[in-house]
Amino acid sequence: MSSIREVAKLAGVSVGSVSRYLNGQQLKAANMEKIAAAIEALDYKENIIAKGLKNNRSFSVGLLMNSISSQFGAETVSAIEGVMEENGYSILLSGFKGDVSMVDKKLDYLMQHAVDGLIVFMSEQDWDGMERLAELDIPVLMINSPAQMAGVDRIQVEDYKSVETVVAHFAIAGHRRIGILAAPQNDFVARERLAGAEDAAAAYPQVQLVTAIGDYSRSSGYNGAKELLSQEITALLVTNYNMAMGALEYLQASGDPRGRQLLLAHYDYTSEMAELRNDRIIIKAPTKKIGQLSAERLLLRMNDTSLTESASLSVANDIFGIPDK
Repeated sequence: MSSIREVAKLAGVSVGSVSRYLNGQQLKAANMEKIAAAIEALDYKENIIAKGLKNNRSFSVGLLMNSISSQFGAETVSAIEGVMEENGYSILLSGFKGDVSMVDKKLDYLMQHAVDGLIVFMSEQDWDGMERLAELDIPVLMINSPAQMAGVDRIQVEDYKSVETVVAHFAIAGHRRIGILAAPQNDFVARERLAGAEDAAAAYPQVQLVTAIGDYSRSSGYNGAKELLSQEITALLVTNYNMAMGALEYLQASGDPRGRQLLLAHYDYTSEMAELRNDRIIIKAPTKKIGQLSAERLLLRMNDTSLTESASLSVANDIFGIPDK
């Protein structure tokens, strides 16, 4: 294995210059080119463990998640991992599977592994230890957090605005009975989506919003679509992907002629359906952008200790099937 001294010798620079280069400091362009060429020629691998001990850093980032297996989570984590790996960091995943009583234990696990920063996927408000995140001595960022805490950054997806836009589009298009199939309201994101629909409908006195609540399952989407269609709706918005798949199953299997005239909108992970059919509106979370922005913001906080004020950054969903969206 090559050493830093061998890199310096081949590049014709000092060991200190190579060390500064490896720590991200700017050198003369010519020297940086020589060092990069020497590293490649010698296949030099930096000793991350030794570097971490020297700088009191582990070069790892913790991810505390509700559901590791969800597509939103998987795609966002993939984007976070890509940015972190490019910057010399590994990620350590820990999930609590909707059981908030496990959060403290999972957080302890990550802190025991001396992570340098923490990203939390949590939209629940019933974890009693939420304020603990603000007390950690490492940078913390939350995705879709129900609350802003001092010193903790947030990335917020604009679900309220997206749903408001779709329901307003329904109303402007002449729909008077608009159905919404919402997720359980014990979740911050679910509440944001339903609130966006309700506020949009309230702006149009001629519109009646007909609501059903599912439980994130395909079967609740199937039954919810059946219930709402029986109430003479002409447009339907489903605020969760799994429930949307169930609703589509009902519309395809029932043979109900009212379903063929229905204008449908739903959350999805692809825009293909909206591109194939003109009776479909798709709301799609930009998971890659969310992950990249989260990683970049956390890296900024980890590398600049002078940043102490919390930041709240918003990310718009992509909406397909509405003109000019």
